[in-house]
Amino acid sequence: MTSKIFKEYRDKISAYCAENLLSFDKLRVSPCCYSDANLMFLLDEPEKEGWPLDNTPSPATLEIYLENGKLRFVQTDITHKYLGIDSETKKTSAAKRPRPRELAYA
Repeated sequence: MTSKIFKEYRDKISAYCAENLLSFDKLRVSPCCYSDANLMFLLDEPEKEGWPLDNTPSPATLEIYLENGKLRFVQTDITHKYLGIDSETKKTSAAKRPRPRELAYA
């Protein structure tokens, strides 16, 4: 990807994904459109959702705007559906949590 925003702010974008339970790996491989001031990630396969392929743009899954040197993230109504962390990953991360301490009786 040759987006100026993605190149310069990759770590911040990755941190945002982690904080909001979004998959950075899914985001990285998503189609996008960009300028120096914004970066929009698009739905990868719109035909699966019944979107016509002729003259209809793919809907955005995540929008990122560069404003005064800071990023502003805008999630859409389909952000978590397509970029959210899978339930398999959630189960794995939940399994890694330490068990609560049990009381021992003598």
